[in-house]
Amino acid sequence: MEGEERMIDVTVATFVAGTILGFLWQKAKACSITGYRDLYLFRDTYLLKTIPGMFIGAVLGFLAFWPFSPELRDFPLLMNTPGMSTATVVLLLVGGLGFGVFSVLAGGCPTKQHVAAASGSKSSMLYLVGFYAGILYFQVVILEYLLVLFGTG
Repeated sequence: MEGEERMIDVTVATFVAGTILGFLWQKAKACSITGYRDLYLFRDTYLLKTIPGMFIGAVLGFLAFWPFSPELRDFPLLMNTPGMSTATVVLLLVGGLGFGVFSVLAGGCPTKQHVAAASGSKSSMLYLVGFYAGILYFQVVILEYLLVLFGTG
């Protein structure tokens, strides 16, 4: 019974935190991608102001949970990571570039698309259908090829 109660507590806490963060995200119209797009296309820095806030929030969140998780104590944050090959770094950079380009073409990052879909945007709902179909395709098809390609499969 103890495990079930803990799972319910975690589920409720996650729901409450997600609802609060989603509300704040929607009200702030924040996005990790459109700030750069607007700066480049329109010379508008309004949405770019969310980037330092996200960075500070991530650092504070990491520091807040660090004492409670033994797995986080030795987390290298991609610095001196044993076994990180040049191919892995190249794939990370290519994936990050692709994420940025396709997010700009879609009109915002996946978080913004989730918020817009929850607000009733049909184009964001369609984006999310493709987003999750792409995740499923990667897990079922592409990942197997990558594991074989890099000799870990």
